[in-house]
Amino acid sequence: MKALCFITESTLLWVVLPLWILSGSASGIGIFFVVGLAMVVVSVAFSLYSSLAAFYWTGSFPGLLTVQDRTITSGPYRFIRQPLYVGYTFFLLGIVMLSGEFLFLMLWAAISCCLLLYTVFRERKLAERDERYAFYIETVPLLLPRRGKYIPFDFTRCVPWLFIATSLVVKFLILILLPSKVKNARVLRERKPFIIALAHQTHYDGPLIFYSTWRYFRFVGTAIYVDRMRLLRNFGTIPVKRYTIDTTAIRQMLSTIKEGIPLGIAPEAARSWDGKFLSVKKEIWKLFKMLKTPIVPVKFYGIQRLWPRWAGIFSPGFSTVEFGDPIQPDDPEMERKISDFLSKEDPTFEKPYRSYRHIERLIWRCPSCGKIGSIKGFHSGFSCGSCGKSWNRPSVNKVIELHEKIKPGNMGLSFPVRDRVFFRGEEVEGLIMEDLAMIGSFSLRYSDIKNSSIEKSVEPVFGTADEMVIFKSNSSALMWQEIIDFQIKFRLKRDDYHTDLWG
Repeated sequence: MKALCFITESTLLWVVLPLWILSGSASGIGIFFVVGLAMVVVSVAFSLYSSLAAFYWTGSFPGLLTVQDRTITSGPYRFIRQPLYVGYTFFLLGIVMLSGEFLFLMLWAAISCCLLLYTVFRERKLAERDERYAFYIETVPLLLPRRGKYIPFDFTRCVPWLFIATSLVVKFLILILLPSKVKNARVLRERKPFIIALAHQTHYDGPLIFYSTWRYFRFVGTAIYVDRMRLLRNFGTIPVKRYTIDTTAIRQMLSTIKEGIPLGIAPEAARSWDGKFLSVKKEIWKLFKMLKTPIVPVKFYGIQRLWPRWAGIFSPGFSTVEFGDPIQPDDPEMERKISDFLSKEDPTFEKPYRSYRHIERLIWRCPSCGKIGSIKGFHSGFSCGSCGKSWNRPSVNKVIELHEKIKPGNMGLSFPVRDRVFFRGEEVEGLIMEDLAMIGSFSLRYSDIKNSSIEKSVEPVFGTADEMVIFKSNSSALMWQEIIDFQIKFRLKRDDYHTDLWG
């Protein structure tokens, strides 16, 4: 019923009335026509932005006559309480100027006055039942912005314009490049906070979340990654410092949830290289319990073979996004339920990749002869330059099997392992040995390493008590992490060392 009223109101005020006014317009293009056209274009754009800011916050489009049940403090609503009224009155005035019939000015004045009186009456009623709106009235002027009277921008209570623009652009691009089916999207309709726990496979993950929902939400991302891509911070991403208790990030998460905004968190905290579900750090489970918010797991199907982490470019195709039912954080089986959902079998893994170029970043040595750095990928498969073995269009599952085979512990490894790396502004030799790694003249002892990760798919990151050691590998960043993590976990037997690879 509410939607029907909104459609009827919008049709009458924004379509029927303007067309009726223009139906008897005078001919010719003069100064009033040009000014009127400019007013119409600007007011429509302003009203559309105001409506989108309200829609992404409340889940429904505002109307001039329909009542909003939530206080909106995004976009133009930060500066004036009734941007839609302002936009419409200027739009209608522009229509009158386009018509050239200035007797319609009396009609415009009458409609504007009636809408203004109704708006003031509606605001008074809303303020009586909502203390927050009463405070909003005291803070923000009705129609004209005034110096010092506005709501300061805050990601926890304002939808960034960049988020709205990105969401709309991404939805359009996904429709073209990755037509997707969304399952169980009904769980997103309730206007309450929740945590979107997504299986992190590829760069398609974020766009598919944008595609699947019309809500404003905030992703939680690695601080190093967010700092390098300021665009992520500008549409609300919460940067989190890895391997530490980031109290600033936790406060942002709590305040975001308090305002009813969903959070997007990848429990694995890293993209999978071969599509397998990674180990979840115990700190993530603690975070879910601390936030005391229902968790909605999200599984993507069909994207691993289109844009794997090791690939240099994406491919178009088809995918499916499946949302699970909300899981309560105090559920004793919360960890198992989330892990089981995110690790569900993907039927498309029986199909081949679209391309195998750069697969040597994943298959960093030959699964047949064990030679390091001998694999070369091409469009339809990959081969070993040492023994001549080749693999023609293997499935995703077959590639997973080959990757498991070459991991340390499953295939013998001779030290040192040599590589060329870019470290501290210059290219140097990198040596991986049993107890330490030499990066040029820098010695990195495994006993000093507290954690490891990979940034931008080419930069191994090893954290010590004193610094984060970051460099670019010319061959495979994954090779560095898999060998060194294995040595720490199983040779040095560091039970306190948690990796994405072995838990």
